[in-house]
Amino acid sequence: MNGEGREILMVEHFVFFKLQEDTKEEDKKKIVETLYGLKEIPGIVEFSAGLNHSQEGKSRGFEVGMRIGFQNQAALDAYLPHPIHKSVIGQVRGHFADSSFVFDYTW
Repeated sequence: MNGEGREILMVEHFVFFKLQEDTKEEDKKKIVETLYGLKEIPGIVEFSAGLNHSQEGKSRGFEVGMRIGFQNQAALDAYLPHPIHKSVIGQVRGHFADSSFVFDYTW
């Protein structure tokens, strides 16, 4: 059940990355392309990723974001240790990102 007392339909997983200051625009695009490899993991029903283009000035330095919709909590739990997840996120964190922020909720 979620906070509204109804059955959980999906788990939303958001991740935002800060990049090194010297990251080139073409590398930012490669990061997003790399993140799309996560779609191959079972249990993912929705996926999007992209570069920040907010005009509000409230991004706190986060330049890349992704949103993943999972079938349920079990799918998210299986995703975290999955070899594709480890590989893709390792490529992004290891080469480009200084910091990340993760936020999950169910609905």
